Amino acid sequence: MKNFVPLIMAVLLGLAAVLAVGRLLKERREAKEKVTTVVAAAVDIKAGDVLSDSMVMQKPVPMSARPEQAISWSRWTMVVGQRAQRSVVKGDYLLLNDVAFSRSMGDSVGEGEWAVTLRMGSGGIGKIVQPGDEVAVIGTFRIKTKVKTADLSAAPEEVAKEATLVLFPRVRVLSVGSAGTGKVGESTSQEIMVSLPPRQAQILIAAQRQANLTLALRRPGDDSVLSRIDTGMVDEDTFDKLLQGLESVEMPPVPGVLTTTQPVKSVEKAK
Repeated sequence: MKNFVPLIMAVLLGLAAVLAVGRLLKERREAKEKVTTVVAAAVDIKAGDVLSDSMVMQKPVPMSARPEQAISWSRWTMVVGQRAQRSVVKGDYLLLNDVAFSRSMGDSVGEGEWAVTLRMGSGGIGKIVQPGDEVAVIGTFRIKTKVKTADLSAAPEEVAKEATLVLFPRVRVLSVGSAGTGKVGESTSQEIMVSLPPRQAQILIAAQRQANLTLALRRPGDDSVLSRIDTGMVDEDTFDKLLQGLESVEMPPVPGVLTTTQPVKSVEKAK
């Protein structure tokens, strides 16, 4: 019997090795490579053609196979109105060196303004904004304030509170791009380029490190509420004031059914 023990152990170890290798190969087969979407030719393009929106299309491609000069689909508007430098066959990538750019991104920056990048999550307004849109930038901050103590001779106590307020009531969007992609090509974050005066541009850069920023989409050409002061601030006091004048509502055991503990007469008076 002792002579069979090493043989049995060898068989078991061999089976374990085979199962481990099989599991590893299966995981590799099931693993999905990250995919990105780039600009491609929707029709045959000739050298000298002026590119229109109907001449380009989006084309998914694995990150490892993406050409270095490929144009992200999120920036497809940058090629519209430009001339093709060389012919591109339908379905092929439209590369940066295929396009003769007659204008740079800097031409779209407002006079006296700087372009800065605002990084947002993939959800919310950041997912649908387009170049030319106007947005409000709203920030939620942790603010430290000093509060007087009961002992007037003591130094004021420092208290931290959270506040939400409008940083910039109206900002123009220059371009929108993806900062990263998931396993199935979905964007994990957005890079939104906006145009601001230099001082405000610096504030926005710093605010991205200090606060949680959110965008609110504005109606085009809307000149209302252009002052930060008009929008006020939301903090703990805001929600405390919401409770003023309100009475607590008691939930009956069975909604819609009167119980013996409920005053029937008061209900009839209410009617």
